Amino acid sequence: MRKLIAEILNSEVKTEKVSIFDPVAMSGSLLLTLKEKFQSKVELYGEEFSSDLFRLLKMNMVILGIDTQTIHDNFVRGDFLKDEELDANSKFDIIPMIPPFSRHWDANPELLNDPCFSEVGVLPPKSKADYAYVLRGLQHLSEDGTMAVMLPTGALFRSATEGEIRKYLLEKQNIHAVISLPQGARNYMAIYTVLLIFKQKKSDKILFIDASRDGVKNATRLKQNFLTEEGFTKILHTYRNREEVDRYSRLVSLDEIRENDYNLNIPRYIDTFSEKKIDVEATISSLSAKQKVIEKSKKEMIELLNKLDTPEARQAIKAVSISE
Repeated sequence: MRKLIAEILNSEVKTEKVSIFDPVAMSGSLLLTLKEKFQSKVELYGEEFSSDLFRLLKMNMVILGIDTQTIHDNFVRGDFLKDEELDANSKFDIIPMIPPFSRHWDANPELLNDPCFSEVGVLPPKSKADYAYVLRGLQHLSEDGTMAVMLPTGALFRSATEGEIRKYLLEKQNIHAVISLPQGARNYMAIYTVLLIFKQKKSDKILFIDASRDGVKNATRLKQNFLTEEGFTKILHTYRNREEVDRYSRLVSLDEIRENDYNLNIPRYIDTFSEKKIDVEATISSLSAKQKVIEKSKKEMIELLNKLDTPEARQAIKAVSISE
């Protein structure tokens, strides 16, 4: 999925120099993938909470050839949701993010005084910080910036305060695209995920893409699916051209989403039902052949039981005869 995120975000870059910030950088693998894909001059930034992963992140930046002072200035150890280490005025052109799914967080009511949440008027629930990451990310996205966030599919339709936050994001027209991914697209997690693309500049319509059926099983990790090469190419082509494809993608107006009470569940907007033609004659013929095999097996069984000639065998013959 890192490659897909990198390609999508790379298609949004229109300048010679671009700043990229990963708020959940982990070991820096997503940042490394982005740097490989981007043709522009790249400045990398990252934040990571785990001390072990942060050390690995810095080591990978050294291997990448970034000097020690830049690593010290551009990479911080901290919790992005608390936003303690990052300057509130820091803005970035590209923000890729794969946050921990449905993480528990503080959700202290005092956070409603934070500019990140005050305009929304509600906080994400304590049991699910998904939209807290989204709102923090938008706070640090530049005017012409693009952010890609991978979330569990439930974030598209869960109600209560998350529904209020979705309404806020949609009315501000920050959501640019909704891309459904195959089950198990994120390592070790046998759930469906979605890639949400956000922009500061308003989008007239939201592009919905249903790539949930374009996965192939990982032979060594049964809970994981790979996005097929064909599926990968199709997503990129559809996204870059904002193209509508029958049963695969649609451009949806805000009015239609309002009618659906700001629910972004993809089947509401893309008809994914596929009718399969049934060969009636072939089906009847197959059933008839199977019935003949069953009858033959019953006959052979009764003959064998007759040879045994025991009370148990006679009882079994009676049971078989009743079932006919």
